[in-house]
Amino acid sequence: MRTSTTGNLLRTGICLLLSLFFCAAAASGKEGALIDDVALMNTEHDLLLYFSLKDSFTEEMEKGVKNGIPVTFSFLVELYQVRPGVPDRKIVSYVLDHTLNCDSLKQEFAVEKDEGQSRVISLKSFAEAKAAMTAIHDFKLIDLGLLESGNEYVLKLKAHLAKKTLPLNFQYIIPFWQLWKFETEWYSLSFIYGNPESTAER
Repeated sequence: MRTSTTGNLLRTGICLLLSLFFCAAAASGKEGALIDDVALMNTEHDLLLYFSLKDSFTEEMEKGVKNGIPVTFSFLVELYQVRPGVPDRKIVSYVLDHTLNCDSLKQEFAVEKDEGQSRVISLKSFAEAKAAMTAIHDFKLIDLGLLESGNEYVLKLKAHLAKKTLPLNFQYIIPFWQLWKFETEWYSLSFIYGNPESTAER
């Protein structure tokens, strides 16, 4: 498994379950693709991550996909423990790839996802395919046993179009590549684990 700023985007989705509480979350980015709808949720043993990618498909990209060019989105997921006075410690790091293929004759779509048990999802509509490409659900971020109660943590997320998306003979045609590529700003979400008095701030 693997940042022109036109304003600040302060949107954070927060879920509170059991003894897990979150505070102080913010994101900033540019017009275009951005990370959104972020939520953390815990089961009895694991911390699960949910988020989506907005405005990632350009008109040119949609045309290319429908003509049979596969597209791969890469999602970078990192979790740090905040340590006052010293650099934050990276606890886990992942690169999650989602790849979209289209059978241009049948106009059927297939989305392959890295997370969990790598799987291929078959879909009939492009809208469904785009939704599947841009959403992360139920991703096991870390075992709760590796988090310490009262400590502050920072989740960082980013997404970009993987260059391997394009066939080799297209990768170095700059105008073509510029019409397709995107890269979000880093999205950061801070939380304190196990603090019942924590509150969310936007």
